[in-house]
Amino acid sequence: MKLKKMGALSLALAMTVTAMTGCAMPSTGGSDTTAAPTQEKTEASSKDSSSDTTAAESDEKITLRIVDWSDSSLVRREEFNKKYMEDHPNITIEYTMLTIDQFKNTIVTMIKSGDGPDLFPIPTGMTLSTALKEEWYQPMNDYVTDEFLETLDPSVFEEGVTMKGEDLYTITEGIPVVNCLFFYNQDVLDQAGVTKIPETYSEFVEACKQITESGNGEVYGLIEGGKQLNRLDTLARSFAAVGGGKIAPTSKVLTVDGKAPYDSAAMNEAMALMAQLVSDGSVHPDTVNISAPEAREMFAQGQAGFLCQGMWCIPPWSQSYPDLNYGVMAVPVPDDGAKGCIQQVESSPWMGIYKQSKHPKEAGEYLMALFSEDYGYQSGCVTDGNYVSIVPSVNEKYMTNEVMKQYYEIASETAKVVPVATTRDEKAYDFYAEVKDVQPSLGAILQGVLSQSITDYSSELTKLAEASTTEWKRASEAVGLDYATFDFPNWDPLKDYTEADYAALK
Repeated sequence: MKLKKMGALSLALAMTVTAMTGCAMPSTGGSDTTAAPTQEKTEASSKDSSSDTTAAESDEKITLRIVDWSDSSLVRREEFNKKYMEDHPNITIEYTMLTIDQFKNTIVTMIKSGDGPDLFPIPTGMTLSTALKEEWYQPMNDYVTDEFLETLDPSVFEEGVTMKGEDLYTITEGIPVVNCLFFYNQDVLDQAGVTKIPETYSEFVEACKQITESGNGEVYGLIEGGKQLNRLDTLARSFAAVGGGKIAPTSKVLTVDGKAPYDSAAMNEAMALMAQLVSDGSVHPDTVNISAPEAREMFAQGQAGFLCQGMWCIPPWSQSYPDLNYGVMAVPVPDDGAKGCIQQVESSPWMGIYKQSKHPKEAGEYLMALFSEDYGYQSGCVTDGNYVSIVPSVNEKYMTNEVMKQYYEIASETAKVVPVATTRDEKAYDFYAEVKDVQPSLGAILQGVLSQSITDYSSELTKLAEASTTEWKRASEAVGLDYATFDFPNWDPLKDYTEADYAALK
């Protein structure tokens, strides 16, 4: 049955979301990868299909081209693609896994040439509104069924993220979970004599110092993929958030008294913390030159005690380092206690059907199979600890990985919903399409602190705050948005921001 009554379905789902508000999950933007590009191009099996779909019965030979950056689920995707082609002998899946850094430029080039893949995700930081203005996607209403959509978590159907009005354009990869918790290598901690998992800034600094001193130039306190500014941006925002800084998640905008809050006391304290780690020699010397996957690998090899990344680390470690003795801890807080919580970032759009795809029907069928419990891709990813599925029944049956459970529980306890400008005024979507990045960015400033090329981080933060404020005002005026939309004076960073809080501002 084709999806014909999206409005009614959305209303029913919205009612379900309201009923489930008390058990909403925290957020992440998916895997951070810069691993080598991988391409899978396998000819379809010649065996007869047992499927009764028209795509499987057709004699027409079709190649579906799919591009994304989901490296942590690569093995599961390869298994899925092989099985899918066996069931659809007329279809060849050409799957390319790029790095997250390569993806944006690559996909823009492909689309400009009119040769985009049939299925691809929205690049990190880009809004659905921007993608639609660039004519990247077509509605998938006619290519997915009501029955399929009813298996998904209601939070998937979000205006401006996956939907525009009555039309569904993308599907999220997983339920968002924050990507800023810390993994610790228990064996490294034991060897250094660290007996307490750090909870505060000073405890974290001391543990890192102790690990580094006992490591004799081979083991360090902290490692991170410092070549990826998005990882450093997340790290800075997380430390500032628990310090009470009212700062938006990555790629989003919030103001405090009309100003960009990058030079807040909490952000300065976060930078001071990182500068102290550098001064102590506790940061792995390769940090600013390596990617997130490289840092993940070196952590597993015992070269560092702590790593700040997301749930996506769990499957590769399970596959390559099954004996890795590690755990998860919350973001360390100021010595006098947490003054805020890490930001529960918003859901993000993922895979959509290319507007010029010659095979939208088959692309829709592939998407439904990818999220179907029957094909085993979702259950495999959840079992591995790769992500929390958007199919609730899969999570209920297959979330068995203990580290994944630990990560999810800590994320649920320490993340809070922050205000969202687009909820207050939909013109904010136009703002995000208009606003330009200010350089050097927050991530670049932290990179400078780590490399010791920036010593006066306070001045750099002030410059960033002033330049960002100017740009945000310009972009607001350009799209006719009231700049005050980004200011939420009734926001308590220790609490979830609620519908009642939005209503109180009206």
